[in-house]
Amino acid sequence: MSQVPKTLYAVIDTETTGGTPRFSKLTDISIFITDGEQVLDEFSSLINPGIPIPPFITQLTGIDDGMVAGAPRFEEIAKQIVEITENTVFVAHNVNFDYGMLQHEFAQLSYPYERKKLCTVRLARKFLPGHHSYGLGNICSDLGIPIVGRHRARGDAEATVELFHLIYEQSDGHPTMENEKWLKSLPAHMDRDIVDRLPEEPGLYYLYDEAGTPLYVGASRNLFKAVTKQLTSKAQKNKQIMSLIHDIDFELTGSELIAQLRLQEERERLEPHFNYVKSRSKWSIATHPDLFGYLNLAVMPGEGSGQTFGSKKEALAFLEKITQNYHLCKPLVGLGSACQGACLGACRQLEKSGTYNDRVEAALSSRNFERDSFVILDHRLSVNHDQPFVLVENDQYIGYGLIDTSEESVGDFYSLKDRVNIDENTSDKISIIQTYLSKNKPKVIYA
Repeated sequence: MSQVPKTLYAVIDTETTGGTPRFSKLTDISIFITDGEQVLDEFSSLINPGIPIPPFITQLTGIDDGMVAGAPRFEEIAKQIVEITENTVFVAHNVNFDYGMLQHEFAQLSYPYERKKLCTVRLARKFLPGHHSYGLGNICSDLGIPIVGRHRARGDAEATVELFHLIYEQSDGHPTMENEKWLKSLPAHMDRDIVDRLPEEPGLYYLYDEAGTPLYVGASRNLFKAVTKQLTSKAQKNKQIMSLIHDIDFELTGSELIAQLRLQEERERLEPHFNYVKSRSKWSIATHPDLFGYLNLAVMPGEGSGQTFGSKKEALAFLEKITQNYHLCKPLVGLGSACQGACLGACRQLEKSGTYNDRVEAALSSRNFERDSFVILDHRLSVNHDQPFVLVENDQYIGYGLIDTSEESVGDFYSLKDRVNIDENTSDKISIIQTYLSKNKPKVIYA
């Protein structure tokens, strides 16, 4: 009796110029052929994409234009990829991203690239349950699998091979997919592959209708969980979205804070119907002297001569802060009828109006933040070992970036300033940063 040939698996990782096959090109690829127990063959190469690599992608992957300038173009290595993956099962972490990228590249050459697929994210959820996150960096850290050269396809592919070998062992040599609960809520006209390719990493996600019109844009620290949660939500708005959705796209940002900052401009740019994008009303703090000459404060709609706030709640929060920090009187700042704590007697004319008013003026001109120039080192939620950061200078939001944690400059304000991606400063973004700082305790570096 002839022996049935053993199934071979091509474990693949790619790096690209962006987050979607429609607008991106490959920059790096690594392929390992395994029988589930040992590696039998391999192929790795940088790829010249023929287009500039965006600076933020360079920070995320570590690959820049100079590195790929002398590399072969995809058409020069396409035959090698076809040959080494022939008669294999295509395996990757978030398989439909890598598979989709390769299919798109081959389609440009009029070649129909087709392989059976397995996703190590879905397989790990089934055969290695109980982990907080199944992003490659997190699951490998949990399992003690080292990732050498995290910024390159080879390093990720080698780690995925080790992960797949563990899955293969736990499945007794029969790794198969599992249907998750969210599948019951997946619209009949949508393929589950569209959801499966979403990484468990921070970023933006875009929901599109059949015509490619954006329905909704969201930000999350875990894209896969955010979308599957929305799929299963019973809220009326989400039911409407699910009846119209046909496609999902995403953009990795490296951190939840950067995703929230990017979300504002994306919603304004695309104006998705279900985000209900509206111009935020502006609020300011007005001053007027009372009968005794003491400056009274009140939150008013519209822009004033001083600081402007994105909501009434933000303006009131600012009043609460300066009342405490500058020993102002609550009744005089519109925060109640009873004077408690910080007041030095202005409400009873026990303090001279001139002295009190000087303190009010100083409070109103106080800075948005405790210090005017600083860098927030956001919690590292990204798939690699880069450190996301957000930079504020002179109370103005400057931009964001990523830096390798091994670099000495990761702790220096001015070095990080040289690496920042400049972004638009708005009152909404200042508010996002203030909210983040109030709810989290990130490391902050001051100028």
